[in-house]
Amino acid sequence: MITLNKFYDKIHDWLLPMPEQECDMFPPVDHLYSPSFQKVVMNYLKWYGVNKKGNTTSSKVYPTFVEILETKNILRKCGFTTGEYIEKLVIYEFLEMKERMPDLNPVMFAHFFEDSYHNSKLVKFVSLGAQKSSQNTKEYYDTTRRLLIEIQSHLKTNDLRIRIEYIHTENKNWFNHSRVQEFITPFCKLALNCDELGRFSITYFINPHFKELVGELLGNTLEKQFNELANSEIKDLVKMTPLNRKYDKWFKQIQSIPNYKVTVTEQNLL
Repeated sequence: MITLNKFYDKIHDWLLPMPEQECDMFPPVDHLYSPSFQKVVMNYLKWYGVNKKGNTTSSKVYPTFVEILETKNILRKCGFTTGEYIEKLVIYEFLEMKERMPDLNPVMFAHFFEDSYHNSKLVKFVSLGAQKSSQNTKEYYDTTRRLLIEIQSHLKTNDLRIRIEYIHTENKNWFNHSRVQEFITPFCKLALNCDELGRFSITYFINPHFKELVGELLGNTLEKQFNELANSEIKDLVKMTPLNRKYDKWFKQIQSIPNYKVTVTEQNLL
């Protein structure tokens, strides 16, 4: 059976300094980048052989041991534990962008890379097995999302058929590099995430009063779906995360967040 927690563990590193009771109104931010992160990007380009004008030379620059340690330390401060695939992504995106923008140089690119970075971009560099696992996880997410919409379609009250969606990879203003998608209803929140090793995962939370909202029959269907997720082939990539405030109040407040798409699911009258 699903265990329902009522509170989040303390969440740190929010975009704005806000009172704790208001924090859930905004998407949490893993970290804010800095000129130091841009320096890492430019180091990778220099080591690859890209000069200050953005031209790729045949002379690669081999970093010293101190430079390597410094780069790893900066990445840790930026929230990365390994940064294993970031160097590959930097080179890949620079060369790709250079074809479209011949005047591109490392300084210009570092700003672009910082602003558009997301962990999901690393998936192309992981093993085929890891890519398959992420594909399966995404399919489970989509299946669960469709089920939640189907449950909503059987509910009579408009308020219970409100759904909120956010695609983080299409909205860069929050500088959030691990969340991919979110799907939120009055009785359940679902999120697809991607870590710095390019691995997808699912987190969710269920309103403790979900059966009062959707009824016993639909509530059992919802409960069964998440129990199946917890025991599926991706069970190690599925986790329930607690919420640190009352779900009903939080659900109303989150609808005002910019770029969160609010829709009313069409009722199934059959």
